[in-house]
Amino acid sequence: MFDKSQIIHLIQQDLKHSQLTEALRNLGLDDGGLYSLDLMSLVAQLMQVPPEHMEDFAEIYGSYLDRAAAYPVTYLDEYLLPVAEACYFKLMGGIED
Repeated sequence: MFDKSQIIHLIQQDLKHSQLTEALRNLGLDDGGLYSLDLMSLVAQLMQVPPEHMEDFAEIYGSYLDRAAAYPVTYLDEYLLPVAEACYFKLMGGIED
């Protein structure tokens, strides 16, 4: 099985990465996806997402990544932890049969 807290931490780190790449994009430094970490695939693997649920999973996960820029960037990412937790629970609801 998987460890919920580790998955939430991975999501939190991906949210932070999304914040930072969006800030760079806003400065005109678009990486064109070159620096994507693809943590979504790792999270999906750890959560054992069936292939038939991947589209919904990616849509939910991506929507949270898109929202990350709205939160303050901090050293400890304390604002992103509740967002990562909400994402995790939304994903869990989206992959259950």
